[in-house]
Amino acid sequence: MKSYWLKFGSGDPAAFTGLTPTFTIFSAAGITALAAPALTELPTGSGLYNFQYGPTVAIIFKADGGAALAAGSRYITGTLDPIQAVDEKVGFSSDSFGSTSADPGSMYGYLKRLQEIMEGNAVFTKSTGTWDISSRGSSTLLRSKSLTNTTTVATKS
Repeated sequence: MKSYWLKFGSGDPAAFTGLTPTFTIFSAAGITALAAPALTELPTGSGLYNFQYGPTVAIIFKADGGAALAAGSRYITGTLDPIQAVDEKVGFSSDSFGSTSADPGSMYGYLKRLQEIMEGNAVFTKSTGTWDISSRGSSTLLRSKSLTNTTTVATKS
C-alpha cells in the first residue's frame, strides 16, 4: 500500500481543514469503476487529506472537497500509476534480509541476504553433517543445510 496526499485550495492547507472529501470518480483506466478508498485528514487540522491504495493498473480519480469550497478549490483530479509501487518491490537499504523462518520482503532484502551469505560465516559440523551459514559479524543464522557424504558423492539437502 502506498500513501497519497491531497490538498484542496491554494495557499496554507490549514485554511481548508475539517472537510469531508470523497472520490466522485475512481476508476481503472477511466473505464471500470473501482471501490474508492476513504479520505482522512491527517494530522487533524492540517488540511492535508490522506488515502492509501496499492494500484495494480492505472487509476484516474476526481476528489470532491465538498460544497463549502469555491468551484476553483473544490475538485482535485489525478492519476495513480502502478509504477509508483515499484519501490515496494525493489525495497530500501533498511530492509531486513530475513531469517531461517522469514524470507526478505523485497529484492533489496534478497540482495542483502546474498551478500550476508557470501561474506558471512559458515560452519560445517562433521558429527551431525550440518552446514550453518550465519550473517557477517553476528550469530544470526541465515540457513542450515544437511550434508551427506558417501564414497562417490556429497549431497546438500
